Amino acid sequence: MNKRTIILLTMIISFIWVSSAHSNLCIGCHPDIGKGHNYIHSAVNIGCESCHKIITGKEHPDGKNSIKLKSDLPELCFHCHKKSKFTKKYVHMPIDKGMCILCHNPHQSDNKNLLLFNEPREVCYRCHAKEKFNKKYAHKVAEGGCGIRCHSHHSSDYPKLLSSNINDMCSGCHLEQNSGIHIVSLPRGKVHPIYLKKDPGNKTKEMTCISCHNPHGSKYRKLFTHKNICNRCHRSF
Repeated sequence: MNKRTIILLTMIISFIWVSSAHSNLCIGCHPDIGKGHNYIHSAVNIGCESCHKIITGKEHPDGKNSIKLKSDLPELCFHCHKKSKFTKKYVHMPIDKGMCILCHNPHQSDNKNLLLFNEPREVCYRCHAKEKFNKKYAHKVAEGGCGIRCHSHHSSDYPKLLSSNINDMCSGCHLEQNSGIHIVSLPRGKVHPIYLKKDPGNKTKEMTCISCHNPHGSKYRKLFTHKNICNRCHRSF
């Protein structure tokens, strides 16, 4: 073992020892941190000083702001979590605003990924109106959880935090649509397009699967966005 390695190991051991000493002091007043839960944040096991710092000249706990985070959120999280996964083209609002704790408990949780609720969708409902998802006809994928297949929780290169473009995502499950044309045939042998055409409901956007179907839930069968969906664009046949 060379001298450089010995110095590095000594520094690591010293940091762990000092952090452990401070953490033991913290536990005296915060006995529930890191105990009695299914999942403990690894930062807690490293030591309180991995995230928190004592402000010089302040007496804790009497001094106001005597303990602060070592850096603002979400930068603090990036000390351990790879930043590139959270800073793609489209960033989830809580991440952009440094509100990681809106979804996660920073210390421990009984739920996987330190989520605040056991059911992931309940976390989403803190910001997204629940009634939009609890319709008569529910998309089975959405029932399983927003991030199971369709959305990224943190950031994405696609709008709405989608995992890919809309039509590719839908055809990943609806294999019959891989050809790019809708399975429903129209009069005179025509087929319904689902891309490379302007959306009649919004001329500024291209037609996609969600031009006719709601990806989360609907009060109409087949997740149609309207009762007589064809009549939105076509005269009655």
